[in-house]
Amino acid sequence: MVKFVIPLLLAALAVQAAIPPQPAEGPPWHPWLYDYSAFRAEAALPLDYVGSLEFVGGDLILTTSLPSGRFHRYDPRSRTLSSAGDAPSGVSGSMWDGEHLWLAGSGAELWRYTADLEAVEDWGEPYGGRRYIELPSWRQTGLARVGEDFWLVDELGVIYLWRLGEAAPRGEYVVGQGRELVYDGENLWLLSHRGIIELTTGGEILGRIPLPATEGFPSGLAWDGSRLWLVINADDRALVWSVDPDAAELLPPGAPPEDRRNAVEYD
Repeated sequence: MVKFVIPLLLAALAVQAAIPPQPAEGPPWHPWLYDYSAFRAEAALPLDYVGSLEFVGGDLILTTSLPSGRFHRYDPRSRTLSSAGDAPSGVSGSMWDGEHLWLAGSGAELWRYTADLEAVEDWGEPYGGRRYIELPSWRQTGLARVGEDFWLVDELGVIYLWRLGEAAPRGEYVVGQGRELVYDGENLWLLSHRGIIELTTGGEILGRIPLPATEGFPSGLAWDGSRLWLVINADDRALVWSVDPDAAELLPPGAPPEDRRNAVEYD
């Protein structure tokens, strides 16, 4: 009997060791046999719903839409949160290019803001004095920029390659349902219900990192130069994690994503 019990106890201890210490706040780690030690629980913020997050000048800019569009500034060094002014309503994706904060969402709209979070109201040629412009796809949920090209992911999980001033996308890739998109200087990372998916700029899916929380809605992803930051909305809080992608195990992507564009009709 003992020779059977001891191996079982050792196996149980090994399973327990695979799950790192639980976050001080928020849901526990997902109970999978996955090494979550590459993740770090950063904050549990008193925000109702975060649509996007992005690093600007070392601070994390979070955009919320309830009850109205607002910017919030989180300082990871002092762990302080402050309100930072009005934002467009319905923002679901953001990107900082070193000069402007770009926001996408609310139908097919794209906005630009300065580092001080002031709206850019004159886009110049070929758009003129506009506060926002229309995108070539219906509802964008995330965007990234590689050189002059924008990478836009929409609600149906299609990534479009597009350039300012052009009416039609230059290319597209089906990736499955996605929320937010970032570029780390080499590859793209897509936040989705399947995890954080790594893709090449040619659209090839390389693998995925499982999400760390057992509940909540993932809605934001940012890159600080070495770590991916993600936000998961749970009840009345926004749970912020970061992960070192070089230290995280990349799991196989699983089944090929489904192309759902022909199955959805819009009013």
